Amino acid sequence: MMTDSKSNLLISKTGIRENFWKYIERTTGEHSLKKFLWQSTMLTLFSSFPGAVGAVLRGTAYKGILGSVGENCFIEKDVHFLVPQKIFLGNRVFIGENSYLSVTGTQGRIEIKDDVQIFQGCVLRKKKGKGKIVINEFVGLGMNVYLAGGGDIEIGKYSVFGNGAKVFSSGHIFKDPSIPIREQGLKHKKVKIGEDVMLGASAIVLEGVTIGDGAVIGAGAVVTKDIPSYSIAVGVPAKVIGKREKHTSKD
Repeated sequence: MMTDSKSNLLISKTGIRENFWKYIERTTGEHSLKKFLWQSTMLTLFSSFPGAVGAVLRGTAYKGILGSVGENCFIEKDVHFLVPQKIFLGNRVFIGENSYLSVTGTQGRIEIKDDVQIFQGCVLRKKKGKGKIVINEFVGLGMNVYLAGGGDIEIGKYSVFGNGAKVFSSGHIFKDPSIPIREQGLKHKKVKIGEDVMLGASAIVLEGVTIGDGAVIGAGAVVTKDIPSYSIAVGVPAKVIGKREKHTSKD
């Protein structure tokens, strides 16, 4: 029998006061009006400044809001941060317009290393619980890439994601048909993507998958199992159809 559980309610039935504090805790990770006012004021003041001047200005102004901001970061307008003190940027990070970076609670974190490029409309969501999303050096995320889950996500150096690619480190449990799926909880498993991996446009990687170094995943593929290094995989579900060979120069 299906139940009317309140466990997943984001908005309380009890009134405006409780919902006010729920919102503060969702955006700051803490039960602190002072922190909420400080962060929301700074982010509101600077988020919409247009052009290159605004992008450079935010790279400086947000040093007091985010967990860390390295040198020469370029943050375009209308980039949204939730629990910004748990988001850490290296040097020369680019974040495109209308991207959304979110940590739920204060146990998780998002780490973006040096020389990463995140283009317009990307979403990075570290959901509730410990763990982190780590994007290592020289990674490029195309427009509307989506990384989310309660498990860890790690992306190796020099990897590139096509537009609309998605990585999920959580999945719904749906074993018992007598209980609503959203009430059965989630399974969280780390996703690890190696160095120099190409993830094609609109490809999807599911929880628990490891993709080895140098692999190529075709556009629209759905990766449900591990992919060996330097493999080429396509399809739904993704299957290996070839290998990338290392060529040596001849004298």
